Amino acid sequence: MKKTNLENELNILSSRLNLKDISESLFFPKFFEIETIRACNANCEMCTINQWENKGKKMDDNLFYKISEELKGYSNWIERVCLSRNGEPLLDGKLSEKIRILKNYGIKEISFSTNASLLNEKKSLSLIDSGLDDIRFSIDGFTKETFESIRRGLKYKEVLRNTLRFIELRNENGIKPKIHIRMVIQPKNAHEESYFRDFWDSKTLCTDVVSSKPMHSWGSQLLGYKGDIKKEIEKYSSIPCISPWSTMIIHFDGNVPLCGCDYNNKILLGNLKEKTIKEIWQSEQFNQIRKTHEEGRRNYIPLCVGCNIWDLDIKKIYPQTAGKII
Repeated sequence: MKKTNLENELNILSSRLNLKDISESLFFPKFFEIETIRACNANCEMCTINQWENKGKKMDDNLFYKISEELKGYSNWIERVCLSRNGEPLLDGKLSEKIRILKNYGIKEISFSTNASLLNEKKSLSLIDSGLDDIRFSIDGFTKETFESIRRGLKYKEVLRNTLRFIELRNENGIKPKIHIRMVIQPKNAHEESYFRDFWDSKTLCTDVVSSKPMHSWGSQLLGYKGDIKKEIEKYSSIPCISPWSTMIIHFDGNVPLCGCDYNNKILLGNLKEKTIKEIWQSEQFNQIRKTHEEGRRNYIPLCVGCNIWDLDIKKIYPQTAGKII
């Protein structure tokens, strides 16, 4: 890719991050995904769970407090902290407590993604009361048969009941947390997308979001991936990814990998038991990854070859648009 085109791509990244220049992003990450627990009660088809190392592990409380203390000093800069990465966050019995800690430290937006199977009324009320800003329900089907064939180990009726009850409890409390219900489109559920949209559109508020997006390859690591990897490699071979300038992933043990696709730390950038967030973010190793991307050489990094996780077209439906995709 020509230099002028690369410069334009970097300007686009700056705009997406609300920065005047991409170099400003080196100050500190604007987005975090913190994996407080690496365990899940499902075995979904589009997930790499069977390839995870150290399954069943939980973040030590002292490590979480250390991370939180550092985040506190940058609360005006940070845009969002997501308390999920690999696993089901509701398996963490202290999730609401951790949300409260971060809100007390001034973090503007806290979110997490869940499969909703463990979201009983007690947990729902605790989360609503915690100050949680955004909750994302992953529901990849409109019918029992489709859902349970994809989200193996979960019961559709249970997930449906829990999600609808959470919406009711949230509505009784106000408009927070914002609810985002999403479907990962794949061969088994593509025919149900419109029914999914219409149903959840009718159940949510004007401040909520219903969305669908194509599945991705987890940096070409997902076994049995049905997408066109060759086409994806050609399309994304020289376009810089936004992740190295925006987001830090923190695994349960303090390891900081390349990105959200790097679930087994193939490119380990540091550990927060030994270094600070800022030291890792501004490290020579992280800067070299950014340089590789900004020079249009992302294919020199195996995990980045053909990866499109940050650039997937997401169809969002806001209830006030009466189901119109925007």
